[in-house]
Amino acid sequence: MVQNHPVLTPDTDVSSIKGIGKARAETLVEAGLGTLRDLLWLFPFRYEDRRHPIRIADLGKYVETPVLIRGRVISAAARVSPRKRMRIFEAVVEDGSGGVKLVWFNQAYLADQIKRGDRLAIFGVPKSSSYAHLQIESPDWEKFEGDEDEEGAIVPIYPKVGNIPPKALRKIIASAVESLPQLEDPMPAAIRKRLGVIGLSEALRDIHEPAVLDDAFLRYRAPAHRRIILQEFFTFQLAVRVRRATEEVKKKTRTISIEEDLREEVRKVLPFSLTGAQKRVLREVADDLRDSRPMYRLLQGDVGSGKTIVALIAAMIMIRNGHQVALLAPTEILVEQHFQRTLQLLGKTVVVAKATGSASAGERRTLAAGLRSGYIQLVVGTHAILEEHISFKSLGLAIVDEQHRFGVEQRQKLFAKGDTPDILVMTATPIPRSLALAIYGDLELSVIDELPPGRQRIRTELRESIALDRVLRFMDDELSRGAQAYVVYPIIEESEKLNLRPLSHGFAVMQERFPSRRVAMLHGRMSSAEKEETMDRFKRGEIDLLVSTTVIEVGIDVPNASIMLILDADRFGLSQLHQLRGRVGRGERKSYCILISDTDKERLHLFAETESGFDLADVDLRLRGPGDLLGTRQSGALRFRFANIVRDHDLLERARDEAIAVMSELGLEKADALARTLLGMEPASALRD
Repeated sequence: MVQNHPVLTPDTDVSSIKGIGKARAETLVEAGLGTLRDLLWLFPFRYEDRRHPIRIADLGKYVETPVLIRGRVISAAARVSPRKRMRIFEAVVEDGSGGVKLVWFNQAYLADQIKRGDRLAIFGVPKSSSYAHLQIESPDWEKFEGDEDEEGAIVPIYPKVGNIPPKALRKIIASAVESLPQLEDPMPAAIRKRLGVIGLSEALRDIHEPAVLDDAFLRYRAPAHRRIILQEFFTFQLAVRVRRATEEVKKKTRTISIEEDLREEVRKVLPFSLTGAQKRVLREVADDLRDSRPMYRLLQGDVGSGKTIVALIAAMIMIRNGHQVALLAPTEILVEQHFQRTLQLLGKTVVVAKATGSASAGERRTLAAGLRSGYIQLVVGTHAILEEHISFKSLGLAIVDEQHRFGVEQRQKLFAKGDTPDILVMTATPIPRSLALAIYGDLELSVIDELPPGRQRIRTELRESIALDRVLRFMDDELSRGAQAYVVYPIIEESEKLNLRPLSHGFAVMQERFPSRRVAMLHGRMSSAEKEETMDRFKRGEIDLLVSTTVIEVGIDVPNASIMLILDADRFGLSQLHQLRGRVGRGERKSYCILISDTDKERLHLFAETESGFDLADVDLRLRGPGDLLGTRQSGALRFRFANIVRDHDLLERARDEAIAVMSELGLEKADALARTLLGMEPASALRD
């Protein structure tokens, strides 16, 4: 028997497990399942309750409901659908009470796998066809022998692994589970007790061999699921806390003081009074600056909430205490916006410089010398700040804007430019708290959840393409009253693959439609100088209509611009639409955001009715998931096995609190050892990706 193997451990090679031959072992290794541990952590994605198959005659009671049926194939054939231009495989299965058609699209190869006379277990959703007959489209299927052990059982269904038949894979994983009945638990008993979770061996056995499929189990709230979910979240949170503490081992040597004369100077440069939320966040930042540990803080706020003002006050505090500040932004347009804003507020009292990739060799040499000597007190730049030849006399504060555009590695490069500088990262992309904790687990979170007084409410409307001419007439009337407008297109050039309005064509259309207006174009392929000049002219009121791509998505502040027209709005995410909408409503004019789309109306209506970026972020997270919401750059940090940051947000916060407590109790060295142990038990956890 497998369980009598003398040296079975979680690290045992799969080729050592009884019943796994050389070819099958190679298939498992290629799929990343090289050890017994890997097999234990390959979880079912669903279960079939083969104790209660549905009679085909009764399928009418279960329309649009997933069901399990068993039957014999009485016909099977592939055909071509001339209307849909695709190959279709169809089979008819009967069980003595009746028959039902099964349909698979673009899977004609099934003709080699499913034959007349085969017995199948089918899991799918019965639907009414156009002829009022029931059929099941694209069901999961498996050949069923009828007298096998699994009849009358709850059967786990695993992801496909190479060419290994599902039943054989189940037997392999069952052997792995049986081989380690008393798996050493990596989570200490005291932590398990505080988290209220069962042992790892019990959890793994229940997941692979459930005794019941009750509501809690199907909602991933059974004790077995809670154990795995909390272990994944706790491991992630502990590991990022360890990483942060490792960077904090070297305490700050600088001492930051905030005296009354500094407070008075800040009050003089402020263009308006701070909101209550800004004051609260500024206190949190100031406390961090005075602490002996380096600050790692995420400053999150909706469009127009005043994050930059808070960051610049923090910069003043650092500069007046004799240290330098770097502000890193993702695009040259955003750098120019920050640079001009900084000059406007601090230019008379602080030496400010700009660092971009388009700077001349002479400008780069002057910048490098000014930073080394300490003459330049604040530098605003793109990735150019991270270049090796850039060094600082005393970098005390690093500010990273639009944090989701940068990876951890870039943040750490900036950190290495100084002697344990404080790090303040900002984002105007609203991120739900659960997602922020999952991505930025090593950062403290500050939220500006209040807009400055006087911000205009933006009226958002959804219109179909047929109404575009009427929209343009309305826009012309507004331009006649002195307003300015943005028109945003999803792509620059026409594409054969995408049936979308391109910017290049749209610019010509707008010039023709508005012959007496000053129309300009802006997109990412233009040189930095061209983009900067165009934006300056738009700000000065020399351009009435700016036809653009999403290059204007962040950092653009033109108070007189009051219309945002977005073509093919269904091509943009909710968060991106919210960023674009935030480019208007910054002055005294009544502002409008108009979406043109003939599809995806439910989602776009939801956007039009929702003003809060944080509410939209929650909706976007539910609709698209964290990977799509943030883009591929961040999605790798979120590949948990069972844990889901939307569904399990309460467990995520609980795991975070426990990780903080464990760090405090154990200290860095022991917490690091625990994190490594836990990571060893989770080869596919977030931190390993």
